[in-house]
Amino acid sequence: MAQYSYVSTPQHRSLLYKSVIDVFHEKADQFSNKEICIHCLPDGSRQAVTYADLRAKAEKVAKFLVSTGVKTGDSVGILGPNSIAWIVGEVAILIAGGVSVHLAKPGSLKEMYSFLQSASCKAVLLDTDGDDSLMNEIKGTMDVCANPSKISQMSFEDSKAPCIVLLKKWTGMNIPDIETIGNEKEGTQGLIPTRIHPEKTAIVFMTSGSTGHPKMVEHTHFGLVNTSSSRIFSRGQDICDNSGAMYNDRPFTWIGGTVVYNLIHGDTRVFRDGRITLKESGVLGLWDNIVKEKCTNALLMPFTILDLLANEQEILRSNYCLKTIVTGGQIIGSHMADVCGKFCNTLIAGYGSTELSVVAFIEVKDNMELGAPGSLSDGMEVNIVDEDWNTVHREELGEICIRCPWMLKGYRTVLGTDRMTLTDGWMNTGDIGFIRSDDSLFIKGKLENVIKRMTLKILSGDVEECIAEIPEVKAAVVVAVPDQRVYEDVCACVVLDQSTGVTMADVELHCRKRLGDTITGDAPTYYLRFEAIPRLNSGKPDRMKVKQHALEMLDIS
Repeated sequence: MAQYSYVSTPQHRSLLYKSVIDVFHEKADQFSNKEICIHCLPDGSRQAVTYADLRAKAEKVAKFLVSTGVKTGDSVGILGPNSIAWIVGEVAILIAGGVSVHLAKPGSLKEMYSFLQSASCKAVLLDTDGDDSLMNEIKGTMDVCANPSKISQMSFEDSKAPCIVLLKKWTGMNIPDIETIGNEKEGTQGLIPTRIHPEKTAIVFMTSGSTGHPKMVEHTHFGLVNTSSSRIFSRGQDICDNSGAMYNDRPFTWIGGTVVYNLIHGDTRVFRDGRITLKESGVLGLWDNIVKEKCTNALLMPFTILDLLANEQEILRSNYCLKTIVTGGQIIGSHMADVCGKFCNTLIAGYGSTELSVVAFIEVKDNMELGAPGSLSDGMEVNIVDEDWNTVHREELGEICIRCPWMLKGYRTVLGTDRMTLTDGWMNTGDIGFIRSDDSLFIKGKLENVIKRMTLKILSGDVEECIAEIPEVKAAVVVAVPDQRVYEDVCACVVLDQSTGVTMADVELHCRKRLGDTITGDAPTYYLRFEAIPRLNSGKPDRMKVKQHALEMLDIS
């Protein structure tokens, strides 16, 4: 197989046949009084929870869920912004033996009903995040006489509406909430299961939606406990000690933001409302949180790293340095290494997905080759295939397919496009890349981001890498725009540092020098200056919106 594009890495450690809750209880016994999760609030205050408090609160909620009819293997939806109550809720679902189904915020009560029914949820833990309209809808359809914890049955074909538990108490609502559950009279509590099978589904994560519509990805207890890449999200690197804390404000619904990895490794998680971080000015408050909580490591999206560098004079006054910053979500350029020696000792870039977690990671340095994801995590197999699913030869481009012991169990809602992502036990990543003769993997972009201009196939990732070579470029997204003559054309959407004199003409000149012309080369035809790149809640570029804005700016219907 040496001539073919297949490579694997050995599994160096023994796998644990335990559930998330098995390991959680072990850590709670070991670090009972340790603050395991800390919520930094906008007013400068903090809300923390220890292992002991988290377990006690979660067990009360778990018993309540069981008393309402939730059984082992039943799905329970959870919806709301990052909060301590959200963590209590997710742990409670798992203790009850349920499957935690992460939900996106609905536009209406009817939409929420529909989603809960399609996901077969027996209950939902809910924080509407200040949405009065949704709460008023719930209040107006409550069947108070029959059961104050039941919502209207009007949209449920089986006439079994899910139980609602509020993550945040709402004044005037006669619905159980996380804080008061457990204060009821004797006889209202159920018996939680004594054993949860490790190979049962634990959590259904939502993908970022960067390819259009978010998918629901099922992960088992066994997979979450054993994935070697979970160390990336909890403490950054195995060499980090256990005394520090990891800052990560990514949404809990995203696998890169899950608190499960922190809970099972005993690593303190510091977070805040990640929506603040999406604004460039939010980086000052972010760093203040890191300093106050004495974080040793942080998971920061690439745009946040650029925000750090843009505000370095003010931030460096804190005289504080992290051990490690972990980043990912896109191909990382070597210019990101500028944070090393200023804000951290080491910058680590991870490559992965919701379905696989972290596949590989690399230390970002000045001389790093673009597209190199670094060392594969233990237990990974990589296969590069062509359109007919045949393994290609070394150095040839193809789709990257991966499998490992802790990959997704499957998709909760299997749409036509989802079926194609799993083939014979392999995960079709949709990424384009190749394997060199020395077994190193290189990523060149995404299959759906291949732009077909006349007879050429142009990888948007290659063009984005080229533009990212310009230090004054803060962000760049390359999209396809329709063209009657050439079928598709290349449009570069670029955010420039306003404090410099670099112009879009400079960007165009750089691209033409590096990529050739717009006939036989890969250079963009259109260059658009954006004030900011629209982003998803996960922090990734929202390519759908970028393309929509580009079409409007170009007046293309």
